[in-house]
Amino acid sequence: MYTFIIKGIVQGVGFRPYIYNACKKAGLRGYVQNTGGGVIVEVNDKEKFVRILKGVPELAKIESYEVKPSEKHFNDFTIKESEGKGFAEIPPDLFLCKDCQKELKDSTSRRHNYYFTTCTNCGPRFSIAKKSPYDRKTITMDSFEMCPECHREYTDPKDRRYHAQTIACHNCGPRLQLFREGREVKSANELELIEQTVKLIKNSKVVAIKGIGGFHLACSLQKESIKELRAITARPHKPFAVMCRDIDMAKKIAHISKKEADILQSVQRPILILKKKASLKEISELDTIGIMLPYTALHYLLFDYIGEPIVMTSSNISDQPITTASSQQNVQNILNHTRPIENPIDDSLVKIIQNKNLLIRRSRGFVPQSIPLKTSCHKQILALGAELSNTFCLFKDKKAIFSPYMGTTSDANTFNSYKKMVSKFLAFTQCKPEVILADAHPAYNTSIYAQELSEEWNIPLIRVQHHKAHACSVAQEHNLTDFAAIVCDGLGYGEDETIWGGEVFYNNKRTGHLEQHYQLGGDSAAKYPAKMLFSILSKFLPPEECSKHMRNYFTQKELAIMRKQLNEQFNCPLTSSCGRILDAAAFMLGLCNERTYEGRPAMLLEAHSSIPYDMEPVIENNVLLTTPLFRYLIENKEKDRKRLAATAQLYLAKGLHEIASEQKKPIVFSGGCAYNTIMSSYMIDKGVYLNKQVPSGDGGISFGQIAYYLKTNF
Repeated sequence: MYTFIIKGIVQGVGFRPYIYNACKKAGLRGYVQNTGGGVIVEVNDKEKFVRILKGVPELAKIESYEVKPSEKHFNDFTIKESEGKGFAEIPPDLFLCKDCQKELKDSTSRRHNYYFTTCTNCGPRFSIAKKSPYDRKTITMDSFEMCPECHREYTDPKDRRYHAQTIACHNCGPRLQLFREGREVKSANELELIEQTVKLIKNSKVVAIKGIGGFHLACSLQKESIKELRAITARPHKPFAVMCRDIDMAKKIAHISKKEADILQSVQRPILILKKKASLKEISELDTIGIMLPYTALHYLLFDYIGEPIVMTSSNISDQPITTASSQQNVQNILNHTRPIENPIDDSLVKIIQNKNLLIRRSRGFVPQSIPLKTSCHKQILALGAELSNTFCLFKDKKAIFSPYMGTTSDANTFNSYKKMVSKFLAFTQCKPEVILADAHPAYNTSIYAQELSEEWNIPLIRVQHHKAHACSVAQEHNLTDFAAIVCDGLGYGEDETIWGGEVFYNNKRTGHLEQHYQLGGDSAAKYPAKMLFSILSKFLPPEECSKHMRNYFTQKELAIMRKQLNEQFNCPLTSSCGRILDAAAFMLGLCNERTYEGRPAMLLEAHSSIPYDMEPVIENNVLLTTPLFRYLIENKEKDRKRLAATAQLYLAKGLHEIASEQKKPIVFSGGCAYNTIMSSYMIDKGVYLNKQVPSGDGGISFGQIAYYLKTNF
């Protein structure tokens, strides 16, 4: 006999049923068992079983296995009850598979029109997992007792639902509940509740719908519906995601390539940023729109009653965590279900630039799948990330394990959810950190929390400069150890105590940057880009000339106060931020007066771009000067605005790339500005490396902190 100890994604993906059936067919004896650390198989023929391992289910991922001789003897092959402690990877939440989609529409199936149809190949996983190993008693389905029919399927080795932990049906599964205008609608036929939900949407009502990882707010694409939705969510301009029944429906409102269609239909089912066909200004003020396809049976049933796209956006106030309870909804119309959500998780968000996938938000469909790293480090590490678009990341057994997207940790509610999720992940993975990593910014909640944990656990705390973390995140993904880096974003606490954001590095040494400007009013210049423009123009224009360009926005009194503030350098930190340059250009070209969501001015600048004019970057002592850019914009302000917008973005990309190229090393590009199509397209054409599995924005900082630690210590 031989004992196989198998690790990887081998729980919740039909691995045990596959092993059982394959071994029975091959006439092998022994057993398969889930443990806290993976799967154990005892089998009497080593060579035959190795061949069986080569045909595991598509969703399973074997990372390693070891084989030991065993003295035990068995007369048959069985599945043993799960036991043991440790950490076995649980797969991400999975979309509804093709077989279950067919059953959903099959009138002869006992799961016809069943809104929670799933099997071993699909359905929720991480969002309902309480702990490892993944089993019925360790997920939130444990309170739903199987009916005789489900139990028969669950125990039948020939059935697709053999040991499917999410198994349920009309008779024994979670129930739907519809609340209309605050009162529960009673109906014996739950399909009627879905039909009534769609009627509410068609009648321009906003409905909260409970999904896999939290609630969505759904409404029609009508103006009155969107207006109400913006008031509810406090998002006056931020684009909303749209769900379409299928690719054909999506193609009516967006341009979709074959690659984009493949991503929309992938097992992750992310929101994908696509170029719009229709204007849909109420939904997205940009030239793009976020689209996703159904990924649960409930979604498919909704589209049985509505033949048009619907808005489907996370049900939370901006910057606050996704909601999971009906009591948290700010609407009177709610379609709830009774399966508890153990781990809140938002939709993932992807953008394609030059045929490369860029993850903007790594969450549902990806989390908690780990990323193996090439390193000699055996320590366990907790990296707490930054402030915006936060994730945290664990390092254990040479793997990086991401948290879901957490949001902005400066918000008290988000920060409380963040701390709870940190504790849950540490327990879930049985990780005992030996090192804590945090952003170098001393005022971030995550940085303060890191100090508290370091003292409580008596372990070292290492603060990692924000942009070095960005740089290392890309280098780690591409296994680069000697590289130049370009990092462009809104802000990061610099080593000289100024605000960085347009930086060039050679390995961990800063070798170049954007010209520094005073950020007039500190954070308020990020909110109101006119202040940033005034600061830049004041550098090279006489006061009267500068005021002339700002009179339509500021009064003479306000201009005088700002000029005095600049002269006295009161609340005017120096910044090399690329984001602030893009903001100022957006205001100057009449595209954005106020940042009402993260990245808005820069995104509007990109959305209103065409073919750039010819302008060569001006570089002095490895500093890309940006005052010449604004002088050019002023001198050519009567020209095509879209071409000027493109010129500003390309100027930054060309100049920073020229500085980085001096090192004659591979170049990486990261930071929030890596999502800018013009900048990243230029970089890609030049052979620059971008992130692959990790967000380029601040959602990738925690991974980058780990990558920095590994680079500088191992």
